[in-house]
Amino acid sequence: MDAVQKVGNGHPGTAMSLAPAAYLLYQRFLRHDPADPSWIGRDRFVLSNGHTSLTQYIQLFFSGYGLELSDLEAFRTWGSKTPGHPEYGHTVGIETTTGPLGQGYATAVGMAMDTRYVRGLFDPVAEVGRSPFDHHVWVFAGDGCVQEGITGEAASLAGHQKLGNLIVIYDDNHISIEGNTEVSFSEDVLARHAAYGLHTQHVDLGMDGDVDVQGLARAMRNAMDETGRPSIISLRTIIA
Repeated sequence: MDAVQKVGNGHPGTAMSLAPAAYLLYQRFLRHDPADPSWIGRDRFVLSNGHTSLTQYIQLFFSGYGLELSDLEAFRTWGSKTPGHPEYGHTVGIETTTGPLGQGYATAVGMAMDTRYVRGLFDPVAEVGRSPFDHHVWVFAGDGCVQEGITGEAASLAGHQKLGNLIVIYDDNHISIEGNTEVSFSEDVLARHAAYGLHTQHVDLGMDGDVDVQGLARAMRNAMDETGRPSIISLRTIIA
């Protein structure tokens, strides 16, 4: 909140509502090493809804990727390490530049395909889970992302290719740039992805009306165990 208030623009809502999910991912599930950000065996994380870049910057700060509190305070200012959208090669820990909604989702599908190809090329006989190429590609995507045509094409390809190393967490907050998604969007996102061949799960709000962290953790573990096809988890949130 302070970072957005200071610069006078940005997207604080999803940065707050997705904070529990992002913290859970970085602290308990994402295989990574801040001391070696280019480690070949690391999981990849793609923030497809790149406008909520503060969500990722905060986790990079907590995880020791070299961001300081002063970098968060300089959010969205010229020359800072924390631009309005994540930029590959600019901030340590950012795997790809994202901005146009859906672009990150499609890029993540490409990453998952590449990982499988490289494993087959350089480490084809390793037992499952024993190769440095047996990592996951994690994606955060929002309502705006799943409305984009590029996302449908990428998801269809992922299902067809049975990319079991791809896990999408869909931030189902019912909000897009037009306002409430009831204005323009009524499809069953999970049913569409199931038709593409993805493993689907839904995590509803917790009893306190906040993110059900334990339910999300179970869903993430289930997704990791689903090695024969990609997964999407619809996570119900309320934008702050």
